[in-house]
Amino acid sequence: MNIWRGVATGLSAMALFLTLYSATHFSAPLCMHDVWPEAARSQGNGRIDPGQLFLRIPSTDRLREHLQYYTSGTHVAGINRTQAEHTRDYFVAQGVDAKIVEYYPWLNYPINQRVALFNESTQVVEFEAGLKEDVISGDSASEDPNNLPAFLGLSASGNVTGQLVYANYGTLDDFRALKAAGVSIKDKVVLVRYGGILRGLKVQGAERGGARGVLIYSDPADDGYCMGNVYPNGPWRPESSLQRGSVALIQVYPGDPLTPGYAATKDAPRLDPKDAKSLNGIPSLPLSYRDAEPLLRALVGHGKNASEISESWVGGLTSRGIEYWTGPSALAVNILNHVDSKTTPIQNVIGRIAGSEEPERAVIIGNHRDAWCAGASDPSSGSAVLLELARAFGELMRLGWRPRRTVIFASWDAEEYGLVGSTEWVEDNIDWIRADVIAYVNVDAAVMGPEFSASASPIFKDLLFAATKQVGFPGSNETVYDAWLRQSRGIQPNHNAGLVEGHKATPPVHVLGAGSDYTPFMSHAGVSSLDLGFGGRLGSYHSNYDSFKQMTTFVDPDFGLHQAMTRICGLVVIRLADDAVLKLNPISYAKALGGYIRDLERQVARHSAASSSVTTMKRFRRLRAAQRQFLTNAHLVEQSKHRLRSVYGEDCQMAGRRRRMNCRKLRKSINDRVSRLERHFIDPDGIPGRKWYKHALVGPGRWLGYEAQVFPAIAEAAEDHEWRTLRQYEKRIAETIYEAAWFLREV
Repeated sequence: MNIWRGVATGLSAMALFLTLYSATHFSAPLCMHDVWPEAARSQGNGRIDPGQLFLRIPSTDRLREHLQYYTSGTHVAGINRTQAEHTRDYFVAQGVDAKIVEYYPWLNYPINQRVALFNESTQVVEFEAGLKEDVISGDSASEDPNNLPAFLGLSASGNVTGQLVYANYGTLDDFRALKAAGVSIKDKVVLVRYGGILRGLKVQGAERGGARGVLIYSDPADDGYCMGNVYPNGPWRPESSLQRGSVALIQVYPGDPLTPGYAATKDAPRLDPKDAKSLNGIPSLPLSYRDAEPLLRALVGHGKNASEISESWVGGLTSRGIEYWTGPSALAVNILNHVDSKTTPIQNVIGRIAGSEEPERAVIIGNHRDAWCAGASDPSSGSAVLLELARAFGELMRLGWRPRRTVIFASWDAEEYGLVGSTEWVEDNIDWIRADVIAYVNVDAAVMGPEFSASASPIFKDLLFAATKQVGFPGSNETVYDAWLRQSRGIQPNHNAGLVEGHKATPPVHVLGAGSDYTPFMSHAGVSSLDLGFGGRLGSYHSNYDSFKQMTTFVDPDFGLHQAMTRICGLVVIRLADDAVLKLNPISYAKALGGYIRDLERQVARHSAASSSVTTMKRFRRLRAAQRQFLTNAHLVEQSKHRLRSVYGEDCQMAGRRRRMNCRKLRKSINDRVSRLERHFIDPDGIPGRKWYKHALVGPGRWLGYEAQVFPAIAEAAEDHEWRTLRQYEKRIAETIYEAAWFLREV
């Protein structure tokens, strides 16, 4: 059990509890774990467990104040230094050392946009898109004069015209289906809907097919009226709503497009933009479904009826009498996208609480601050959580506590353009990060709905389950863990089927891809990372309606979800920063690795001419053998932990003076093995064709973008039918897993 180190001698558990109770504003109760102060007392010594004390601190009122501040106006990357200064000053006021760190990436901003449907022969304009969202009475965020028009970050400037072709979600398979149906996109303007893959990949696929421009619209079947009532009468996307976002190709590399692999400092050498592999070369714009409707009508009767390709090509506008056709249209579409592209400063805010015993080792918790609009869910709910965590840790420090290891709070800028702020900081500090950072915890869109989800390195599973079991789910008698497990099974609240004590099933912990600021830590630096959030309602995503009003009306009116997320994140960080022995379990990693191999075998079978299960099993026998050795050695680490606890105690409190050195040596060995394990999956040469991504086991899919691909080098060799290359990479990655297994044996 962890103890409270650094508290003045003689300060009892009860006295410290009373001090905090009188000094701190409390709000919602802790639900199922509201036993106080007994729950805060460590075993037998009267000292305080900071995790239990921490649980009482996060305030729904303070979280509301933080969110109201961050959503008070549009705060696009690079043009709102005021919020960076506010964040820094708030950290400092809580006793956290903090500073602003600037970088100078290549970003762009909208100047003039146009989408028009017209007759090329007569030049008569049939329709001109509004490209703006309606003002909603009572929602000040929708009235902000600084709101962006229709715009996609890092989109190419251009003024292009062509016939229109509809390509469903714009996936690789969708473009192949069009080609098979005899519909060409060469010299056309392509209309696709949001969903399926990263928006930048939609543009890349169209560009590779020779298209001149791309329009991406939000179909009501995906997040509009087909899902329920639209804003302001419900949480779903109304007809004028635009989804902004970046079209950078982050699956190639994230961060500044002109400085791949090194920091975008003021005087750094830069690529010519035309040579930047993460930039698309044709213009693109987002559309609302109100603006997309006339374009879809112009396609009716031209080309193929989309249902002939697949029923999945038919969207939700059929309720308005629209048929979905491929085109090409008889009328032409003009896209004007005039943007101001430039090197511009961005501001990361970095706060630091120095560790008391291992100050060189660090745990980082981060969230991005920039948003396309007010950004209540994405990212300001996470920014509110980050500030409340800083306040809570400040309260603990005022009572004398210091974490064993250093804690770093990071408020990133320019995430929305392509994970820019975090990537530049990691590239700038790569040697220190690889040497000393234990873990990275990401809290981006902390609250978007009522469904908890987690993506993480498998080594965090036990710690994550333990933390969610300590926090009550708002408005219920469940813990967050209970609700998470229930939701993952599709069970309704108050239905306890399957949730009996001892049931073996656990909630899903997803594989990390490249969807947020964990990416440079996990995929480039080899730092074990996790990403946490409450999701489930995406109807306001990246629109003017992701506002404080929408949040407090439909998503989290009493800020209970914000409070629960703060508690979960705080518990995870405290355990990582303060436990004498890190609760990171390599057995969980080894078991997950077995699942990765099974997933890979199924994927390769789909691409293989010899797709029988026996053939596939033989193909990956090296990986399976390496995984078995990895699992065996992972058990040795857990045996070392058991020996430490039983012989010495985690804090070496059972060891005499002569044996204390042996205890500390063993403890350091255990902590080094579990905290540095992820580094051993880093391949210095990176994924073929995408060398910035260096993790051999997981990474963003080449044609998935945000979504994860296990064993990307092997999977992509199978996609390309490069079977000799596949075998080479199986051998190479099996050797990598063996090396990680032998590292786990070191004492």
